[in-house]
Amino acid sequence: MDRLRQARAEEFVARGLLDRAAFRRVDGNFAGAAADLTEAMEIAERGPMRLHECDAHLEWARLCRDQGDLAAARGHVARARELVEATGYGRRAREVSWLEGVVG
Repeated sequence: MDRLRQARAEEFVARGLLDRAAFRRVDGNFAGAAADLTEAMEIAERGPMRLHECDAHLEWARLCRDQGDLAAARGHVARARELVEATGYGRRAREVSWLEGVVG
């Protein structure tokens, strides 16, 4: 992450944070995953990088699901659905539908 930050290419920093958040979530480091997602979301919203924002909401939904907070997960999935529809980000439509089924 340090080298990405030094390059000052925020789109790559955001992507790196999203990937690291997913790894941390799978590894059980929920606090680390949340910290990475918070930073990635700030970068994406400031960017604006709406596709990264969508990816962040999807990862937030998975993190909330893994922590048992299905209400929060549903909120993130709903926002991801809005972004998919607004941006035409069809690559994530299937994942959104799957997560909607998982979290209710």
